[in-house]
Amino acid sequence: MKSEKAERKTPASHLARNKRHYMKMLVEGRCVDCGKVDDFTTGGRSRCAVCNAKHKRPERKVMTQEQRDAENANKREWAKMRKAAHLCIECGTKDRRTISGKCQCLQCAKKRADRSRETWDYAHEKELREARVARWKAAGLCSNCGHEREDETKAMCAACRLKYRLRNAKKKIKNGWQPRGYGGKCYQCNRAPAIEDKKLCQECYDKKIITLRNNSKHRWKDGNDD
Repeated sequence: MKSEKAERKTPASHLARNKRHYMKMLVEGRCVDCGKVDDFTTGGRSRCAVCNAKHKRPERKVMTQEQRDAENANKREWAKMRKAAHLCIECGTKDRRTISGKCQCLQCAKKRADRSRETWDYAHEKELREARVARWKAAGLCSNCGHEREDETKAMCAACRLKYRLRNAKKKIKNGWQPRGYGGKCYQCNRAPAIEDKKLCQECYDKKIITLRNNSKHRWKDGNDD
């Protein structure tokens, strides 16, 4: 528990006095920390050589490719263990988001989203996306993933079309809409259960048979009148 002295903020008078002391040392050409005069302070710096060495940042460690790969592999293993324990891979905490299977807690996910939102250039990404799609279309590839298309009349491959259909169906179901045939119901009326190995219920199936038999355009009508 922090003491009251540690929680107490520095008064404005102290800040003003420290600023006046700092400016006085600069004007006199002395070190703002210890007050000494050397080549550093006379050359225009605010600290002497000794104090400057104390405040100098440590040099960045240069890693080889093998060391970098080993460190990344260690981080991946650590993140995998945390995710298996339903812990946040960033801070190690557990909340309802990590319990549901996410790899980050709510707070860390929000921080990451804020960083991405600040650094993401949406206009530039949109231009890159449009140029990439145009290049794929000109080459006769899928406009979504860039792979070969099974049907040249379609803009996307079969896998991407199926993915989009499933995603749109999930969105509609979440909003309360039920697609035809959902849950084993009739594809025609979407109310009664469908017949086994068929998409229609018994009533709709009988109606469809009568309609097809009465339609003279079907080529199999003459051979199925009885």
